[in-house]
Amino acid sequence: MDREAVDRALGRDGESRQPLVTGLSATERDSVLEQALWFPDRPLPTGELADWAVALIELGKDAAVMASMAAVETAVRLTPPKSPDLPFVNNVLAELHVWDNSKKGTEDLRELGDLWWKLTRNPPQSADTPLGDAAVMAWIVAGYDPEGWGNPPEDAVKLHDWLDDAANNVTAVVDVFSCVQQAVGPENEHSIVQNVRAALRKWRETTVA
Repeated sequence: MDREAVDRALGRDGESRQPLVTGLSATERDSVLEQALWFPDRPLPTGELADWAVALIELGKDAAVMASMAAVETAVRLTPPKSPDLPFVNNVLAELHVWDNSKKGTEDLRELGDLWWKLTRNPPQSADTPLGDAAVMAWIVAGYDPEGWGNPPEDAVKLHDWLDDAANNVTAVVDVFSCVQQAVGPENEHSIVQNVRAALRKWRETTVA
C-alpha cells in the first residue's frame, strides 16, 4: 500500500482527510479479503473498514495491532455496560495494552504467549459473541501460537526471523473488522472508522516517512 495514499487519507499531507484509495475495485478488494479471512464463514468487512483492512495487510503488524485495538475498544464503548461479554473483552484489551507498551522483547512475547492459554482453554461462554470473537482475533493479530512455536528465542537476530514466521498474523485484522461490524451494526460504523483512523495517525507519527 502506497504510504502517500495512506497519509492523504489520514490528512497528514496538509490537506483535509480524504477517502482511502486502495487502487482496487470492490471485486478485487473482496477477493483479497476472502483470501485473508481466518474463518471463511464470517462475512467480509464492508465500506471503508474493508478498504483499511486491505491497506493494513500491507502496512504490517504494528499498524494492524493498533487499528484492531482501536476497533475493539470503540465497540466496547458502544456496547451496553452490563453485556456479559465485556469482562472477557476488557481483560484481553488490558493484556494487549501491556504488550503494546512493552519493549516487545523475548520476555514480553512470552507473556503475550501466555494469554493464548486463557483464550483457548475454557473461555467463558459469555464471550461467545461477535465482540468476544473480535477481541480474540485482535490478540491473534498481535500474538502467536506457543503450542506450535514454543518460546521465542533470546538472540535478537533469531527473534526477528522468528517473529516473521511465528507472529506473522496481520491478516487476522480482516476478521477483527468483520466481527466488530457484526457487534455494533452499520449505524455505528462511522465511529469505528474514525477511531481506526485516529490510531493509524498515531502509528504514522511514530514511523519513518
